[in-house]
Amino acid sequence: PSQPGKDQVMTVLDQASLAPREDLRPYAGKWVALRDGYVVASADDSVSLRDDPAVKESDQLLPVPAADSGMYVL
Repeated sequence: PSQPGKDQVMTVLDQASLAPREDLRPYAGKWVALRDGYVVASADDSVSLRDDPAVKESDQLLPVPAADSGMYVL
């Protein structure tokens, strides 16, 4: 059985590992694939990005808001 609070700590650590570790402004308006916080590929849409051979199943895909789009919450 898991220890109380252990799952919660792992969730926080897992979320922290998903944070981008580089400036995403050059990718404004695009989708990016992140691995260990770094961009490994970008594309105009999520389907094209997923089809990129550089993208692994375990990579995190996310849209980068356009510079003029205002506040953006995931």
